[in-house]
Amino acid sequence: MENTQKEQSELQIAERCRTLYLNPLVQSKGWLPNLFWRSKNAEDPFGCLRVNPLELEVLFSAICGQTSEARCSLEQIKPGRASFIERSIAHGELPLLTFRADVS
Repeated sequence: MENTQKEQSELQIAERCRTLYLNPLVQSKGWLPNLFWRSKNAEDPFGCLRVNPLELEVLFSAICGQTSEARCSLEQIKPGRASFIERSIAHGELPLLTFRADVS
């Protein structure tokens, strides 16, 4: 049951990442989806995530000026990581995000 909740939570975070990515503030960065996602097919660039979904959600939330839903979880797993990502964005930098192996 714990894995099912974790998977559902991860899917929610991934969906939030996609929603935040479509925000004009993130779009203005000019980043293509393939920087963060492996494409599902030629018509859908949003397949599985290439990077840690918690880190990506914190990054996009910081750009949009929204409260991150993943910040606390990320800080529990990797103390200081969410703050680092937020500071990097505040300084106009794109931090290196943790690579995620293809899970398909």
